[in-house]
Amino acid sequence: MRGMKSGQGSLGKWLNLRSLGLGLIPIGATIAFLNNASLVMFALAAATPLILAFSSVPDRSQTPSLDAETGFHDEETLVATLDSALETADFSRKVACLVVELDAFEDLEKTWDRATLSAAIPQVADRISALLRTEDIVARISRNGFAIALPDVRTPELGAIISLTERLQKSIAEPMNADGASLHLTASVGFCLRNQIAGNTGADLLAAAKIAMSDARRFAPQAARSYPPEPAKPFMGSEILIEEVSVALRDGDIVPWFQPQVSTDTGQVTGFEALARWAHPERGTVSPANFLPALEASGQMELLSEAILVKSLQALKTWDKSGFEVPSVSVNFATQELRNPSLVERIKWDVDRFSVTPERLTIEILETVISGSDDDIISRNIRALRNQGFRIDLDDFGTGHASLANIRRFSVDRIKIDRSFVTRADEDPEQQRMIAAIVGMSEQLRIDTLAEGVETVGEYTMLSQLGCTHLQGFAIAKPMPLDETLHWMDQHYAKLKAMPSVRRGSA
Repeated sequence: MRGMKSGQGSLGKWLNLRSLGLGLIPIGATIAFLNNASLVMFALAAATPLILAFSSVPDRSQTPSLDAETGFHDEETLVATLDSALETADFSRKVACLVVELDAFEDLEKTWDRATLSAAIPQVADRISALLRTEDIVARISRNGFAIALPDVRTPELGAIISLTERLQKSIAEPMNADGASLHLTASVGFCLRNQIAGNTGADLLAAAKIAMSDARRFAPQAARSYPPEPAKPFMGSEILIEEVSVALRDGDIVPWFQPQVSTDTGQVTGFEALARWAHPERGTVSPANFLPALEASGQMELLSEAILVKSLQALKTWDKSGFEVPSVSVNFATQELRNPSLVERIKWDVDRFSVTPERLTIEILETVISGSDDDIISRNIRALRNQGFRIDLDDFGTGHASLANIRRFSVDRIKIDRSFVTRADEDPEQQRMIAAIVGMSEQLRIDTLAEGVETVGEYTMLSQLGCTHLQGFAIAKPMPLDETLHWMDQHYAKLKAMPSVRRGSA
């Protein structure tokens, strides 16, 4: 360990841990360092253990916290840099803060596995760093967010910030290869100059940049906003993207790919979720993170959902004709679609047209929609769909504030546990307790549970043991085109047939 030295004196061999604030420890001890909730064993030799507990390493300023994936500083270091710069700034030397956020990151997490995104983040970090000066400081402030402290912005400062923002967005948008996958990422930016806020601290400046970023997020992808929030045009090519994706939607180039959902009790396929993909002639398969914002901005989400719904119902008929029993297909509906007074009739007309019974179509609704259920049209549509026999999935459960009353009020059939609870569930006792609580509540309400984003065998096993009734994720299969689902089910059922029949919870 850094800072450790060994020595020998009249009392024998000792380990000098003074640099860690622990003094002299006899060599031959087994030392367990307890730092908050983490336990790290450092075995020097077989001997009677000596256990030392401390809350933090002294003189933390000499060992700054760096993000493991990017090497960037933490938020505290960035704020301190801004504070120092603000104290010495003058008329010709301005201070600014930018917040850079990768667009539609939740969609990226649903599209790509953790290894791919983990390989992409350092590349994004490198592209940001390459455009900055040595005196600039970058901190990673969230899974997909970075803050940049600019302690010395020369006049004209607004022009300099806009130029940097455009270069950052252009660099991040360049194609990248991450763990063998070709990614096309975009980023939005919020920024604030010192003279735009009333406060005089680094924390004030960062908070203002975050507010500007929140405003930019409404106009994403590749939007940029200054503090204070005000109407402005997105910086780069949104009009071109809208036109291009509109043509793709019209020509049928945006189609559903299907990700299987399986029973933890039997291993049987219990359904597929339909996920939109754009078959781009030059860029290959494009994930929704890169085109949904353009469809939302141009008011075409209902056209997209109609196209995905029709092709998903056609998929059910294909599976039936091929001899596979697929109980249901899940289709996502956005908030603006749920506000359409004619939604229920449109969906009912489509299922009747394909002779599909309502219980074979699952409507996926975000938890945030249920929690904000004051909208009378949305409430009426959800209840009407349920009364018609369609199944209701509550998506991303745990990220909103849905009450038990609303879950019962809308007769939710299944809760989809958000991937943030699923990640490392086999290693994290806190995650396990959260999942167990959700499963226990669902069992009391007689509601099924589905854990999404399951990526490892360990997560699969733990979630099964905790009582989740359905699983979905890369540990089972990635999203795939319709024709590939037939081959996948052939292989899946062949494996099930070869395995001994062991049900969840059996001895």
